[in-house]
Amino acid sequence: MPAARPGAPAGDAAPVARPSRFPIRSVFSTTRQIIYATLFILWFAIDVSLLGLVSQQIHKYGRDQSNYPTGKYQHALGLLLFSTLIGLVFCIFHWALNLALYLPVFLAFGVWFGVGAGILEETPFGHGLQCKHISDPSKFPTNWVPYLHECSRVTAIEGLAWAMFALAVIGFFFAFTDKFSLTSKRSVVYESLAEQGEKLDEKH
Repeated sequence: MPAARPGAPAGDAAPVARPSRFPIRSVFSTTRQIIYATLFILWFAIDVSLLGLVSQQIHKYGRDQSNYPTGKYQHALGLLLFSTLIGLVFCIFHWALNLALYLPVFLAFGVWFGVGAGILEETPFGHGLQCKHISDPSKFPTNWVPYLHECSRVTAIEGLAWAMFALAVIGFFFAFTDKFSLTSKRSVVYESLAEQGEKLDEKH
């Protein structure tokens, strides 16, 4: 398109295209969206923290089962590592998923994190109260004595895993109620964003 001539009326000038901005306010425009946004903000924060702790343990002790107090404990760390990695991907791209997919996804995460946390709770460090007794190795099984300095870290991993389990359960029941409520809802979480996209398509 040729540029506007000097002195030409303002109406002849080509409109200047403004760069589109992410409508952050639309994400928090309804109570429903605020709940989802809060859920996934907490999910991201706890998941990343748990991922860091579990990764540190696996990196420190490696893949050899003999480096761990029990094989069950090693498998629990592996399960939590897998769960946190998949959970991080889910958290980042949750906005692109159909709401119906949230139900099996949250259910799976509830099982994974619940099993991992349950296994850690069965260990001598499970309840955290034992950490104050690490100065007395006689109170712990022989195979756990070399890992007494990891007591607080294992307790932290267990606590974060239970927190992820709780978020998965809350997310499952909220998504179930949201999807199958009597009021018709869209199949996307941030519906105002979809409405804006439809308006742009109609203009074009």
